[in-house]
Amino acid sequence: DALARAGVYFSRAYVNCPLSMPGRATLFTGLTPRGHKVRTNGIPLDLDIPMVPGLLRGAGYATASFGKIHVTPYVLHESVRGVDITPRRFPELMRLWKEGGLERAPAGFCGFDEVELTLGHGTGVEGDYARWLQREHPEAWRDLQKGPEHCEGAAESCGRFPLDESLHPTAWVADRTIRWLKERPAGRPFFLWCSFPDPHHPYVPPAPWDTMYRPEDGVPPVGRPGELEDLAPFFRTVHDQGLRLSGRVHPTAMTDAQYRQIIAYTHGMISLVDKHIGRVLAQLQAQGLAENTVVVFVSDHGDLMGDHGLINKGPFHFEGLLRVPLIWRWPQRFAPQATPALASLLDFAPTILDLARVAVDEGPAADEAAQQPPALPGRSLVPLLTGQWQEVQDSVVIENDEDYLGLRLRTLVTPSHKVTTYTAGRAAEPFGELFDLRSDPEEVFNLWSRTEFRAVRGRLIEQLHYRLTETDMALPRRLGHA
Repeated sequence: DALARAGVYFSRAYVNCPLSMPGRATLFTGLTPRGHKVRTNGIPLDLDIPMVPGLLRGAGYATASFGKIHVTPYVLHESVRGVDITPRRFPELMRLWKEGGLERAPAGFCGFDEVELTLGHGTGVEGDYARWLQREHPEAWRDLQKGPEHCEGAAESCGRFPLDESLHPTAWVADRTIRWLKERPAGRPFFLWCSFPDPHHPYVPPAPWDTMYRPEDGVPPVGRPGELEDLAPFFRTVHDQGLRLSGRVHPTAMTDAQYRQIIAYTHGMISLVDKHIGRVLAQLQAQGLAENTVVVFVSDHGDLMGDHGLINKGPFHFEGLLRVPLIWRWPQRFAPQATPALASLLDFAPTILDLARVAVDEGPAADEAAQQPPALPGRSLVPLLTGQWQEVQDSVVIENDEDYLGLRLRTLVTPSHKVTTYTAGRAAEPFGELFDLRSDPEEVFNLWSRTEFRAVRGRLIEQLHYRLTETDMALPRRLGHA
């Protein structure tokens, strides 16, 4: 809250794909999932694509990352064959860490001078955090292998982290970030990626954060009886059959009490993160860096928390999954404000590079195309952050390929509406969603098939088409006419 009051808080910030790997790849590259090709989880990012940390490092910045990066897979499906599994291509593959193929992240990973990784969530963790715990606290590491402590009747994936809060990954990320701030290279600007794995399923906060919130006091999930019948056919299948999405075996059809317990545990994880973000910000203040450091607070996706009878994430373009916190603070330049202006993760890279006055690496090009589109499809938020403009765009685009279900979703969000189109192989009839976010902010009345909204639907789909075209790749540049 203090960070939001002191910065520019976006109440309408969206992901461009509601999954971790595509979202993080977009933050680093400034490209859409179509552009960087991480269309869904499990596809490794091409590490040769120019990324924000590497561009800043090339401009003289010290760069470091502590915590979660996740632009390459944690696991590979057992059926995968013919893949060259090397540490350079799969530096976050948990199997390589467990089997001794990796002892630390490769130098220069994603353009960082220094990297210390957390891999996984809950008690199933690996990476530099796990190495530290094994080395410095071997008894705690053995206790961690027993898994979380479950209370009687606990909802799926809910439990208590078995170690003291000081040994939790959230505390470790903050500790390593603070250490680097104290020891950072003197006299150089820096780009510091401090990324907490939580909040995330499984829901296993340490004591006392697991009991900080009572399930009965939480805001219940949104929904209405019969709403699944107005949605795409696969929603009913997912809800009733518990298809494997995002690593979950039984993701839906829980009781209200179970949903509320998940919400309470998640709030505990959020409060724990909040405490340690405060520690990092206090260190900036103690070193006299707070006034001239840009602080960005953002997430890679939301969580449905039982909304519409669904949890976690997947091919569901509801607000609870798509909207994320976004705060930009720079006391020397940004006047505090709360804005409803539309923004997305696609805008992160062009804004950072604009503030740092660092150009995108466009590669070789013929110097004759004055009207060529910008190299990155996102919009710099600088005119809005500095109070010059009220908004920088009239819509944002979200895309989501769920290969497991044969689905491709494309969504357009405007200040007033949201439209989602689906393709599902050779489906006989197209289906989708249309929500009026002004009259139905909880998205429980799908207007897609309503005759009186056909013109609105058509206009939004046309706008979606143009925005998809506008955000297509502009690189590489042409070198000649033939």
